[in-house]
Amino acid sequence: MATNSTLSPEYLAESKTGLVTTMYAIPIALEALSTGWRLWASASAQSGFWFSFDDYLMLFATLVAMTVCVLGIVYGPPNGLGRHIEALSKHQVQQFLKGDYIFSHFYDIAIAFTKLSILALYYRIFVTRKFRLIVLGTACFVIVWVIVMEVTLGFGCRPIKAWWGEAKGKCINKEAFTYFTNVTNMVIDLWVFLMPIPVILGLQAAKEKRIILCLMFGVGLVVCAISAARLSFVFGVASADFTWNEASLGILSAWEPCCAILCANFPPIYRHLVIISEFLRAGVRNVTQWTVTQSRSAATGVSSDRHGGSKGKGEVQHHDWAKLNHSDAFTGETNRTVTEVSAQGPPSDAVEMDGMKVGGIMVERAFTQVSAQDVEAACSSRDIEEGKE
Repeated sequence: MATNSTLSPEYLAESKTGLVTTMYAIPIALEALSTGWRLWASASAQSGFWFSFDDYLMLFATLVAMTVCVLGIVYGPPNGLGRHIEALSKHQVQQFLKGDYIFSHFYDIAIAFTKLSILALYYRIFVTRKFRLIVLGTACFVIVWVIVMEVTLGFGCRPIKAWWGEAKGKCINKEAFTYFTNVTNMVIDLWVFLMPIPVILGLQAAKEKRIILCLMFGVGLVVCAISAARLSFVFGVASADFTWNEASLGILSAWEPCCAILCANFPPIYRHLVIISEFLRAGVRNVTQWTVTQSRSAATGVSSDRHGGSKGKGEVQHHDWAKLNHSDAFTGETNRTVTEVSAQGPPSDAVEMDGMKVGGIMVERAFTQVSAQDVEAACSSRDIEEGKE
């Protein structure tokens, strides 16, 4: 489009392209890491590279979601997403609209297959017949929904080139269609993420465990918040300056599938996250204990020097156990490395430490320090007793 000479250079120079590019790039790494971790956990649990059906669905959804971000980077900022439309050429605007059309197809498929993966996970882990029938019914509805979205979008303009302005034709109301997509998508998300809550609350388990499970499966409600946020930016589709106003909508369109994937991958990798958390807490606890022990030892040594050296003979000083839990993130098995110090003698003397290997048996060793004078005195006592005999 021709640049309007009445607009200031500052206005025309305004740009969000750097932010848009960054916000499209970050989800790619998060999606790859999250799903890769999920597949790794699944393969480790089954002792081989065989995955569940929900894992394959999630892998496909992740690849499509990553494609969404790549399309956003390729067709978005280079063609004016995040800039005012008056600063763009006609060719740039057409390329942007063409990319937006392709982007929308992949977006619908990504969010649909993420939902199908979650439903497949429900079907696998919840064995109640009634609940499984509800899961299957919901899956059928999601499949019908994505087909309707794709067909409507595919024939959104006749001829299709009219969508990006290369030809004249008749098109659907893009703003109304975007609103409908967002509202129905948000309702389905609410239903899918709340589905297992009644089943979990009915389990014969401790209250704390049921609460944890509800939080684990209900974390996906964050995705609903993103869907709700997208609704506030749908106006950008019908705006005259849509390349500028659609920047926020485009960013949320990339992050919605990403957050859905992260939430869907959370239950399968939850055990690994707990193991890592316990390992880190144990490490911090041991560092703290070691620091406190060193401080006390130093303080005791200073006190001993001030009182004329070592303590009385035979006095025993015991050091507390220092334990470090090592968890195997591959198998979930927990082993222990145990170190104990138990010494007799002056605190200023050197103390030996014995570290056990992973999987070893807990062993306690006592080290005794005896001076040369003590040995001499013991020998003299023994000679006197033998002489009396």
